[in-house]
Amino acid sequence: MLKFARHRHLVSLCLCATAPLIWGTGWSADWRLSRQLSVNGVYTDNLSLSEEDQGSDFYVELTPGFVVSGKGGRAEFDLAYSLQYLNYLSSDNGDQANHRLQGNGRVELFRERLFVDAKTTARQELIDPLGPTSGDATNLSGNLQTSYTYEISPTYYERFGRRAELTARVSNNGVFYSDEGSDSIGYDGSIELRSGPAFGTTNWALLVSSEHVDYQDDEVPSDTYSDASFLLGNQLSRRWRLDGTLLYEDNDYTSRDGTSGAGWELSTTWTPTPRTSLRVGIGHRYFGMTPVLDFSHRSKRSVWRASYVRDVSSARGDRIGSQVFAFEDAFGDPTVPEVTAPFEVGDDTAAPTTGTYVSNTFESSYTLQTRRSTLGASLGYVLREYEATAEDQSTMRARLFWSRQLSGLTRSNLTLGWSRSELDQTSVTDGSDERDEYTLDAGLSRRVGTNTRVALQYRLSSSDDVTENRVTLGLVTSWSD
Repeated sequence: MLKFARHRHLVSLCLCATAPLIWGTGWSADWRLSRQLSVNGVYTDNLSLSEEDQGSDFYVELTPGFVVSGKGGRAEFDLAYSLQYLNYLSSDNGDQANHRLQGNGRVELFRERLFVDAKTTARQELIDPLGPTSGDATNLSGNLQTSYTYEISPTYYERFGRRAELTARVSNNGVFYSDEGSDSIGYDGSIELRSGPAFGTTNWALLVSSEHVDYQDDEVPSDTYSDASFLLGNQLSRRWRLDGTLLYEDNDYTSRDGTSGAGWELSTTWTPTPRTSLRVGIGHRYFGMTPVLDFSHRSKRSVWRASYVRDVSSARGDRIGSQVFAFEDAFGDPTVPEVTAPFEVGDDTAAPTTGTYVSNTFESSYTLQTRRSTLGASLGYVLREYEATAEDQSTMRARLFWSRQLSGLTRSNLTLGWSRSELDQTSVTDGSDERDEYTLDAGLSRRVGTNTRVALQYRLSSSDDVTENRVTLGLVTSWSD
């Protein structure tokens, strides 16, 4: 209860964190406002996601929200927020309210010299990635909480003619949890000196950075991450590029092995057309080999992306770097996020612990758009090798999405999903835990007004011995200025 009381005003604090950016845009900014509202009636045959007591219930879901964007001569601002209110008709646990927030902004304080960036988020997540879940935040499973983040970063730029460019950046950030997890405050800084146009097809860079993390739990030691690196690259031809990196890392965090050492990386980039790029490489750091893969291909109607990264990270680092709502679509074009849409609570998020881990992440996605249909597929895998506890947490997931405009007013959608989460503790307990989940979503929506539609949705989720069937009938509307 004390932890909840301490964080019940964090949504207001997150909004205040971006207030200076709103003022910075000035009255001359080009403002856009989208107000959104959804009202749903939902029936479920397993509200608590329990194996024994699979009680059914009917609940009402009310979700108001808004998206505001502003762009002036020296500032940009995007803010998306929604409040999900859940009223359970037969449950004794009472009503629930979930906050979701994504705020991004930048203010240019001195022209082409000094900038201030800010970011804030609020989202629902799983406490135990292997615990019960239906993929969203509506069930009373006891396995959900809200996490909040903020980051404020002043940045200074300096150009030395055509020879070099200097970037100096400092940052303050924080990660907070409503229930489980150790809250933390981070401080980091970096200096980058990069070559300018005078060097032609050859480029170089010298980078130095350091980050210090203080956990609010007095029993948890602080973490420090520092590194220095030198990059050298050359554009061999219009299609081929070669890059190399030498680096040294000096870290201090809880680990069974070393946390510091020298490293290197060598990669090549092939760009046959402006719409296609492939970067592959290999490297070595103090924790082992680090393969590199970054592929993207875009045509008029399709986008295909694939990447693999092996790096050092943590639960707080992942949350600082992630986003709740996207202001760009799969093609990179600006879009207004639908903040009242069902919010996915993924099981691939790191558990809210303080441990540092080596993250192995593979992501692949394909999106195809035709005149009346949209088809999407994704495949992902993440393996977290914890440095202090000899545990491996992995998640593999696959998703297939299809929607089609049946008529001028009616659209259908179908989504199939599968994921497998596993916690391997063979080096500690000589055993492992795993969970498989399958999901099916199918529905129809019909437009009944210029910006209003009625939707009927069916969802089936099954994981191990827990199964839920859910039917949703709702109304979604929006107003834009």
